[in-house]
Amino acid sequence: MDPLFSDRPQPDEPTREMAAPPPRIYQFTVPAPRDVAYSAFTGDLHLWWPRSYTGFGEGTHAFIEDGVIGEESEAGETQVWGEVLSEDPPSSIELSWTLAWTPTSPMRIRVEFEESDAGAASLVTFTHNGWASGAEGREQYEKYSEWPVILGRYVAYFGLSPDAVATVR
Repeated sequence: MDPLFSDRPQPDEPTREMAAPPPRIYQFTVPAPRDVAYSAFTGDLHLWWPRSYTGFGEGTHAFIEDGVIGEESEAGETQVWGEVLSEDPPSSIELSWTLAWTPTSPMRIRVEFEESDAGAASLVTFTHNGWASGAEGREQYEKYSEWPVILGRYVAYFGLSPDAVATVR
């Protein structure tokens, strides 16, 4: 309770750090065995990743290789989007993520592949988290809101409608 008639200085209210935003989670099923779904995600990134979500635009070659996720321009310039933190083919891959953000505040992306439909299909769960706390985390969270568009290109690679990407959270 504030003393209404006190002439004593009041202590400053402690600055509260905002909690980091919740993870962004998406799920979809592709009509391919788990090893094919995994291979398409990691090895065929250059075939399905939208050029409008790259630094170099048309002619860029997106890749995951040698522990790095990034892109290479037609002129041979490279841009690192993040690093492979762990890989358990064909079950999962986890990445640090800094594309279009500062390398000092990497986020995390985990993609899990589960057998579905007796192995004829794969349930893919994509989780983006690891946001910074405070205002920076809120900025990161808002900036990376277009995963359904990007992942829509991945499911389209398998002949599905981009609407097959469901937002879990």
